[in-house]
Amino acid sequence: MNDTAVTLDEQIRSFAAAVRAHLDDLPADELDEIVSGLAADLTDQAADNDGVLDVGDPAAYAEELRTAAGLPPRTETRRRAPLGARIRGWRDRTAQGIRRSAIGAWVLDLLLVLRPVWWVLRGYGIYVVVLAVIITKVGNGGALDHWMIPDTALEWGAVAVLAVVSVQWGRGQWLPKNALRHIRTVSSVVALIALVITLPAAFTPRVEYVGDEYGLQSGLRLDGVQINNIFAFDAEGNPIDQVQLFTGKGTPLNLYGANGGQVIYTDANVAIEVGPQDDGLQVTIPVDDYRGKPIWNIYPLDETDLDFDTYQPDLSAIKRPEPPFQKAPSIDAANPTPSPTPSPADEAAPSPTETPAP
Repeated sequence: MNDTAVTLDEQIRSFAAAVRAHLDDLPADELDEIVSGLAADLTDQAADNDGVLDVGDPAAYAEELRTAAGLPPRTETRRRAPLGARIRGWRDRTAQGIRRSAIGAWVLDLLLVLRPVWWVLRGYGIYVVVLAVIITKVGNGGALDHWMIPDTALEWGAVAVLAVVSVQWGRGQWLPKNALRHIRTVSSVVALIALVITLPAAFTPRVEYVGDEYGLQSGLRLDGVQINNIFAFDAEGNPIDQVQLFTGKGTPLNLYGANGGQVIYTDANVAIEVGPQDDGLQVTIPVDDYRGKPIWNIYPLDETDLDFDTYQPDLSAIKRPEPPFQKAPSIDAANPTPSPTPSPADEAAPSPTETPAP
């Protein structure tokens, strides 16, 4: 596109916007009908005049259009335009301002070409919002970066359906200009907010424990596997109850890292800390100190069942877990004291003999 064509297009857009501004006292439907073919008429007029656009004053042109449509002249008291018309006017004026530069015009043209991509992304954003609402109503859905990425045929099918709906909205095929058109606007805003939140997490690599490979995870682990509890035995092999464990630097030995377990709010809106077990059916409960603060280095930790549907621990059934065995090997049994062996001097000494009694 040469510079002359760009200048002519800008003249047509500016003139059409000015004419629309002089007709903004009309209802939106009538205004759209009057100026719908204005740009095409101006383009044809410029083509007939060797590319020169000479239309005069936009206010006079607007009055001619008003008279041709059989509408009364513009009154002195201007009726406030509807919010939608004001937004469209602001959008048109902003676009015209951006298109005054070659780079701005190029960027806007590129965005227009990429509109179908936004339509598909809008469908995915609506999927995330709908699924978040369902998970909130049903119960805990896990981490955000787990459920927001479809991984089943049903979930991918839902994304595809919503993407088709969004594309049809963008093409103007569904929900045309009527009272329901505002659904598209609200859905677009909500989907955009959802995309801003979810897309960075979606493209962030997740490190999970798989087989012998494990990522940087907090807590106490053995060969990459989370330790669920600790049982202590004394030198005789008898189980020890309520033992405190520390590292060599005096740091409390916490199974779940420096931040402790997971905070869960009960039905009574009381926050408690629990330690999830790897079976997903039980949690560990720490001992509280005199301030009510949980202490995670006193073992063995108490355990209770976890309601998988409500994700609530059964606080009425907290119990001390049974040790893996009732008695461990004692130190004496594992390292028996060796019997004394005679020295070489003792072996060379003659054995005493009994002297018969006289």
